[in-house]
Amino acid sequence: MTKLHGQIIFLGPTIPGLGLQHGMIFRDGIFDALYPWIDRCPALGGLFVPIELCATVRRELNMDLGRQVRGTQGKYVTFYREVQNWLKQQPQKTQTQTGVKVKTHA
Repeated sequence: MTKLHGQIIFLGPTIPGLGLQHGMIFRDGIFDALYPWIDRCPALGGLFVPIELCATVRRELNMDLGRQVRGTQGKYVTFYREVQNWLKQQPQKTQTQTGVKVKTHA
């Protein structure tokens, strides 16, 4: 993927493990550490949108108050759903009260 420049907003699902929150704004492109993740899930890269397209993409996603996508068609809806499916396939790490990390699979 080519490097993203300018003001970018992330309009995908929140991904705590990558430090991404829905609506997160980047001043001059995204963090370099995110590019390998975009290589693993190209749809993730499609959800980093130039700030001037934010309103258009939000209308297409048509999110409800619980941040669930209600949109049914369009490339950003497809990207969002692909990222959600990719996240479900990733092993989840949880931390117990003892501080021991446990690896679980969805």
